Amino acid sequence: MTQIAIPGLEGLTARKGWTPPLAPGDFAYGTVQAFDQALANTGTAVVKSNEAGIHLLFTALLRPPADVQEIQSHEGNYARADSLYAGVCRYRTGFAANVDAVVYERPPVSGMRTESITLAGREIHRATNGKAILVDNRHAKSVIVGTAGSGKNKVTKAHVKAAVERYVIPPAAQGKTMPWNEHVRDAVMLALTWLYDEKIRQGLEAAA
Repeated sequence: MTQIAIPGLEGLTARKGWTPPLAPGDFAYGTVQAFDQALANTGTAVVKSNEAGIHLLFTALLRPPADVQEIQSHEGNYARADSLYAGVCRYRTGFAANVDAVVYERPPVSGMRTESITLAGREIHRATNGKAILVDNRHAKSVIVGTAGSGKNKVTKAHVKAAVERYVIPPAAQGKTMPWNEHVRDAVMLALTWLYDEKIRQGLEAAA
């Protein structure tokens, strides 16, 4: 599956003077599990949106064990992919099994770590029986951060952190229990983007 097509949405985010959504009412109600995937580090988070606001329910960082990290070349990539698949399956249990949507990053066509993101994404696709929804990272940044970035005006980790923390309170039990790092925050950004897009889709559907 892929992100739901919303006519005119990309044009909205490209308009001069565009600012990110600022209120909980800009997001659809629902619970989303998001993955910011790569073979070395995959951040995941469960985000809930309801009439009381936006809530961060859970975060985790999936990393292959040390012995797997030591494997080199393609064999190492495949071993890390196997490890990620097992981790995703583990974190899809419990209340996460009943979320309204699972989202993950659409692999970029160029740039760094494209192979890693693609291979890791394949494991999320497999672990969710093809039901996970791809969300474009540049689109997510344009919605939540306010710019998709460019070579001259890059979106930094600090930009994403500040933007995401406008909507969710960082976990109190940070560290291994509830990590709050760049990988987790990118996952939260993807979840927020899906909720924002879903709100627009629902509005268009109601107006049709």
